[in-house]
Amino acid sequence: MLRIVVGGLKKDVIERSAKTAGGEHVQVTVTSDFDAAKKVKAGDADYYLGACNSGGGAALSVAIGILGYGKCSTVAKNGKKPNQQEIEKLVQDGKIAFGMAVESIEEAVPVILNSLLKKHNLG
Repeated sequence: MLRIVVGGLKKDVIERSAKTAGGEHVQVTVTSDFDAAKKVKAGDADYYLGACNSGGGAALSVAIGILGYGKCSTVAKNGKKPNQQEIEKLVQDGKIAFGMAVESIEEAVPVILNSLLKKHNLG
């Protein structure tokens, strides 16, 4: 089971999208950005998903500060669609925190979750 923590804007939409995409293979916890990143760092969660208006700022700023820039990536900036191949590469490269623009949550989260499930041979 993958443990996903959710922070940022529209947490309810991220949570719903993650639960729908991951089904029985995910446990989703909604919390603050700070607590979410701390849970991942401590090993109490596996992945972080966050959103902000631009997709490239507040969605990941706390996660970058706690987890390090190399573990985080924006998957969909404002006005852009998530790219499945790019997301799969990010997952394979070991990224554990993903940020996106609020407008792309419902498209990006399923792609992220499918890539994570595939990496971990779940689902």
